[in-house]
Amino acid sequence: MPLNRALFAVDVEGNGVSPPDLVGVAAPGVRDGRPDKSTARAWLTRPKRPVTPFAAHVHGLTTKDLEDKPGWDETKGAVHELLSAAWIAAHNAHYRVLSARLPQRKPAGVIDML
Repeated sequence: MPLNRALFAVDVEGNGVSPPDLVGVAAPGVRDGRPDKSTARAWLTRPKRPVTPFAAHVHGLTTKDLEDKPGWDETKGAVHELLSAAWIAAHNAHYRVLSARLPQRKPAGVIDML
């Protein structure tokens, strides 16, 4: 598969409700099969609804940890800009959650780790 665009291994974290509010997006870049720290980005966001105790146990982020972070509406432009037209490697559920939050984004392709 020729990769003439950026590749990001994307992980998202939610607040534990359905549908989840995103509380974290991590997008480390990959170049020549190795992590590319120069393109890696990560965002923490303040959810509209509180983080459930179960979700906090899974990812370690609480509502209090996120209260001073920007909301998703303030963050989504930067996430879209980084990932727009890039190749995405993500677990199926993570990709679905991100796609629901950025419906206008069209990746170059998706590598589903499921």
